[in-house]
Amino acid sequence: MIKRKVKNSFITTDYYMDPKFWESYMTGDWQDSNQLYSEYVSDATGGKPMNKFFVQEIHKFDRPLLKVIKSLWNEFNIRPRDFRCNFFRVLEGGNLPVHVDVKSECSFLIPVTKNTGALYVEENGTESIVYDTLTVLNTKLPHGVQAPTQERIVFHMGIHDVKFGDLNVA
Repeated sequence: MIKRKVKNSFITTDYYMDPKFWESYMTGDWQDSNQLYSEYVSDATGGKPMNKFFVQEIHKFDRPLLKVIKSLWNEFNIRPRDFRCNFFRVLEGGNLPVHVDVKSECSFLIPVTKNTGALYVEENGTESIVYDTLTVLNTKLPHGVQAPTQERIVFHMGIHDVKFGDLNVA
């Protein structure tokens, strides 16, 4: 069972994954997030461009990856039907401006590299975290990523049809 620390804006856990697990899924096919998410960027970020922020979509859902995904769903007692998985990469000095996600209700984030760019959430002030284990984010609250001091890559699973408040946090 995963240990959790729950807040209104995110859940931190003790769930750690060896970064080597992700090697076969990272193809190096990074796309500029401003182009990939052009229909959402201006609405989500208030027109501010995402700086040095790249996305690689995951299309290879083999047995090991599905096992990880389903184990996380089981831990939080959810059965999403609408989700996407990708890697987010922010280069040193880049950032992701404060925004609210258009499609996803919550996101599961697992660091692949050392995480030096703080994730921040603006709710009754700003709260920042630098995490090295699975973190689940309420993407309907304003959030962003501060400039990392080295390349930052995370596995991201955006859940579109399960609200953050519906996750089992016990």
